[in-house]
Amino acid sequence: MSKNWLDPFIKASKIGSQEALADALDLSRATINRLANDHSQLKRERAEKLAVLLGARVEDLMLNRPPVKQNLVSSFDPDDGEESQQEEIASYSREHWKPSVDGALPEVDVKLGAGSGVVGETINIPVGREIVSGHAVVAEWLIPLQYLRNEAKASPNHTLVMEVIGDSMQPTYMPGDRVLVDLSQTSMSSDTVYAISDGQSEPQIKRLQRVPFSDPVEVRIISDNPNLDRFTVELERLTILGRIVGHIARK
Repeated sequence: MSKNWLDPFIKASKIGSQEALADALDLSRATINRLANDHSQLKRERAEKLAVLLGARVEDLMLNRPPVKQNLVSSFDPDDGEESQQEEIASYSREHWKPSVDGALPEVDVKLGAGSGVVGETINIPVGREIVSGHAVVAEWLIPLQYLRNEAKASPNHTLVMEVIGDSMQPTYMPGDRVLVDLSQTSMSSDTVYAISDGQSEPQIKRLQRVPFSDPVEVRIISDNPNLDRFTVELERLTILGRIVGHIARK
């Protein structure tokens, strides 16, 4: 038996407190408190109910193992929107994700195409009373917060890491490089590099340049590879997933 064995599971969930858990289970707070202080009282039937509410695994509850961190970040697959809406699957956003090392940024199972991107398989898991969908976190990168805030002008709570594939952004961005993407910067504030999507294909990394005096506003989509053409589209047709705020290059 371990003192307050239930609290780590509660803190890792959306429930947040023993009081809220008691209300969700329609039990008295005294009953939950007794259960939290005596793991031997936990029966499988109750563990199964707790697992759904806490987004935990039944076996972890039964064996009193530490809760598994839910390593998911919301989907970048253009086909997921309609499907998620039909199935009423919520999106597990970047802000929900908690690193195993304080201050680390998640690298998600999505590759920004310097050409065509690759979207990893999405995963559905129970969190609280919901089923949420998102991409697995494949790595964590410890980037100084001072750099993110002061130099990159990025929001640490909205920034993640993606791998670059393809050759259209060479020599600036090479296959296997990583970029930091601030998902809170979804409008074109300046002529620079962004993670973008046309809503039909996988996300790409491209340089955007506003066309002066255009109405409606148009942007040039530029590949740094001089052998590739640039093209122009109306800005409203383009989805900006985030601004590229940092670059981790292989040298």
